This record gives sequence, structure tokens and C-alpha cells, in this order.
Amino acid sequence: MSNMSDAPTWTEKTQVPTNIFKKLLTVRKGVTYLQKENRADAKYAYVSSGTVLSSVRDLMDSEGLLLAVEVLNHKTEVREKAYFTELDLRYTWYAPEFPDESFSIIWYAQGVDYGGEKGVGKALTYAEKYFLLKQFNIATDTDDPDSVQERQKQSERDRDNKEHFKIIQENIKELSRLIKKDEELIFQTVCQKLGLTNTGQFTPDFYQQGIGILKRQILEATNNNQNQVKEQEQNNDVDWGA
Repeated sequence: MSNMSDAPTWTEKTQVPTNIFKKLLTVRKGVTYLQKENRADAKYAYVSSGTVLSSVRDLMDSEGLLLAVEVLNHKTEVREKAYFTELDLRYTWYAPEFPDESFSIIWYAQGVDYGGEKGVGKALTYAEKYFLLKQFNIATDTDDPDSVQERQKQSERDRDNKEHFKIIQENIKELSRLIKKDEELIFQTVCQKLGLTNTGQFTPDFYQQGIGILKRQILEATNNNQNQVKEQEQNNDVDWGA
């Protein structure tokens, strides 16, 4: 991406866009809050791009405001089979009844697509959504990330949890072999060390701590077994008069 630090935030016209500011303020007063309704899955609610645009479109029309967008720079990378698109944009507000006024803002956008052909479109859609939300200070329940990005983060967490649980199972089997105790009893002991009253409370939040406890016990059991072998060898040497 090019360095945008020298990019103008205003158009070449020098007149302060007083009338455009007044129109933008009128639109801002007209939309103060949007309720999240759409759900990408059972966990995440978000305000759709269509909802944001429709909330300001009529007000923009009534005030005679036009919003133009320019793509200043474009970059696409392939990251883990996904196409990651970045755009540098310039949004410019116009009011046809005041042709000597305009107001421009530099904006950055991202879009993720697995097919590759929709990355730019997604970046433009997401950019428009968040530009309008921030331009008019429209409140939502919380500042939510894109539903696609949230699903990706949740997928990463699920993958990590699955891998951690697999490690826990392997360590329990290894410790069971070393100390000759039932695997279920070992699992219960780990839960007790974590301050849990029953194994049902062993959620992914405790996985890494549980792995640490098991590894320490395996190391201790391994050392004890090695010491016992050495003692046995020494006793055998004494018995045979070595």
C-alpha cells in the first residue's frame, strides 16, 4: 500500500464547505441509533450494510447530498487460501445546489473472500457501512466487527480448543501408563488442582492450565520411575556382590 500521509483530506477547492456541513449535521441528527437484528450465527448480531445505507438514504436525498467514492490504491494478498483485499478510498460529499463546495475524507477498507472475485466488492460494502456509521456517529449496541471476521476468529478458537483437548487426552494416557492409575481418576485430579468441583466444569478456559499440570506430573513421574530403576539396579549389584 502507498503512504497515504500526504494525501489531501480536502479537495482542491479552498472554500470552506459551510453549507455541506449544515446538511451533514441535519442527517446526523436524523439517525442516532440502529438496533442489531441480523444474525450470522447463534452468537453474533450485527447491523447490515443495507440497514445502515437505508437509514441515511432518504435524509441524504432530502438534503440534496451526494456521496462519491474513489479507489486510490488497491492491494490483494492470498492468506491461508483466502483473498485479503485492502483499499485506500476517498469519499467526497457534494451538494449540487452549492457547486463550489465539496468535502473529502480518506478511508481504509478490507475485504476477505475465498473465491477471490468478490474481495473488492466486499471491501467497498464494508467500507461504506462503517464510513456512514462513523461519519454520522450512529450508535449500535457495541462496535461490532464484520460477521465474516467474527466467524473466522471463532473458527480459530474452535480449532485451538480441539488441538488442546487432544493434547490433554494424550498426556492423560501417558501419565496413566507411568503411574499405573485409571485415566478418569487422573482427569478428576487435574480438575481438583484447578479448583473445580466436578469434571463438567472443565471448559476450554482451563485447557492450557490443565496441559501445564499434566506435563509437570508426567515429568515428575518419569523422574521417579528412572530413580526407581537406578535403585533397583544398585540393589541387584549388591545382591550379586558387585
